[in-house]
Amino acid sequence: MLIATTVLLLGLLAGIIVAQLYGLRLGGVIIVPLVAVYTLRSFATFPVFLLSTVTAYVSLYYIKRRLPVYGRHTFLLAVVIGALVPLTTIELLTLGIGVERTLSDVEFVGSVLPGIAAYNFHRLDPERRVLDGILSLAVLLLLVIIGIGLTLFVGLTPLATVLPPLLLSPESDIAVSLSLTVQRPALPIIASNGLTLGLVTFGMAGAELLRSRYGLRLAGVIVLPLVALIAFRNELLLPVWIIAVGLSYVGITILHRWTLIYGRVLLAFGVILGILTTISLVTVVPVRHGLLPFFIGLLGGITAYNFHVVSPAERLAAVAVTAGLLVLVILAARLFIIPPPRGLLVAVTVTDLRIAGVLLLPAVVAIARLEYIRPSRATRPKGGGLDLLEEEKSE
Repeated sequence: MLIATTVLLLGLLAGIIVAQLYGLRLGGVIIVPLVAVYTLRSFATFPVFLLSTVTAYVSLYYIKRRLPVYGRHTFLLAVVIGALVPLTTIELLTLGIGVERTLSDVEFVGSVLPGIAAYNFHRLDPERRVLDGILSLAVLLLLVIIGIGLTLFVGLTPLATVLPPLLLSPESDIAVSLSLTVQRPALPIIASNGLTLGLVTFGMAGAELLRSRYGLRLAGVIVLPLVALIAFRNELLLPVWIIAVGLSYVGITILHRWTLIYGRVLLAFGVILGILTTISLVTVVPVRHGLLPFFIGLLGGITAYNFHVVSPAERLAAVAVTAGLLVLVILAARLFIIPPPRGLLVAVTVTDLRIAGVLLLPAVVAIARLEYIRPSRATRPKGGGLDLLEEEKSE
């Protein structure tokens, strides 16, 4: 986890510098550093990511020329198209070749990165896309080289066992190739590929439905299903995520008030705070594998940023509805998933159901209020002008 965190933080700092000095996106604030971490963990990541990004970019180019797709719909379309290549690749490896690989092993994050990168390239001016792509590849190469050097350094020193291993685990290609693995039990497989995909789709659909109907921005596109999957493997990581969200939100708010920094730089800062919070807590939380706390910190920073950009008048509603939707995702998943001994809801008790009800009640009240103040169809501008305006603001 120490190596992956260092690579991620260096990549985020590089993204901040490039965004501030040159106004480039590097495919997205967390794309390049995350792809670097994935590439070190699995060497097949880079060609799959590149093919997926090109596929999503070309598809968006032709779709936008023929259909009136814009704003949030473009983003979601890019994510879906970009995910088709890695998801299809995993299925072919599983069904055609017989290689066991589950979506939950990579926490599904890797499959949405190509679509986000393609979407960000589309938003750049045409003359800046080539420069952004070249610079993204250069930063990615530099991070991979740094990651290899850190693997050698950390793997040969007592630092290898300071934090739970991620890039030094037996599943890491770079560690295996350098014979520097730190033995830890493999992550338990708690869901099939289809179940993981269905759970992510359910959470994503719920979040997008609430956003389209009420303009309410929740934790993120696929954050809540991933948090649920991680909590089913280790229930202590759920409060770790909550703490990471809270501390990252406080840090983001303070930085924004002091500097007026916003956008991608603020998101990067939130992710940095989330990761650092998780590292601090993982020394006292029993975790055997670095993959879970690494992504919990990442998701905590993203969630905090999404709460920050919600208008103050709707922020409490966003928090309440996010908690309620997370409860629904967890309950729906528990119908099909049997958690391991350290996982969440190993035995569903009456107390658990009461807690779920307490968390759902504020969400129901918030949605009822939003429904009450929602303009009726007759009072909305014709042609979707209000929806278009709100979408452009959110982007």
